[in-house]
Amino acid sequence: MTTLRQTGRAECRTQKTDGGVKLTTFIPVRFVRHKAKKVVVHPTTDGRLATPAPLGGPTSDAALMRALARGLFWQQLLDEGKVANIAELAAAEGIDKVRVQKTLKLARLAPDVVEDIARGRQPVGLALEFFVRNPLPDDWTSQRQSIADLAG
Repeated sequence: MTTLRQTGRAECRTQKTDGGVKLTTFIPVRFVRHKAKKVVVHPTTDGRLATPAPLGGPTSDAALMRALARGLFWQQLLDEGKVANIAELAAAEGIDKVRVQKTLKLARLAPDVVEDIARGRQPVGLALEFFVRNPLPDDWTSQRQSIADLAG
């Protein structure tokens, strides 16, 4: 089974544009194998990779992390003009435009929500399916509220 391994620190960048401010969150990850359990391994303060959390510890949802990494990467491609639009991106990836749109929603998540997902601290019901089936508000406060409502 493949897993995600975080290879560096998450970075948030702010860039001023003519239309306002653009925020970019980058999470460096790598897919790896680790027995039969999917885990995300966070780096230690000196940059080396820590040992995976024990089986009872928090683990991230690999499918959600994979989609989040793709969404952030695809958004970066669009922002930098490497692809002109979603249709061109979907054609390059060989998938449907709707799937690309739903994955790109994840690039608009609040940074603290992204961090919670990466560290495996998301509510139990928060999975990729939640973001595919539900609209995602652009306002970060509303995003946090809808995720908190999911937790009950």
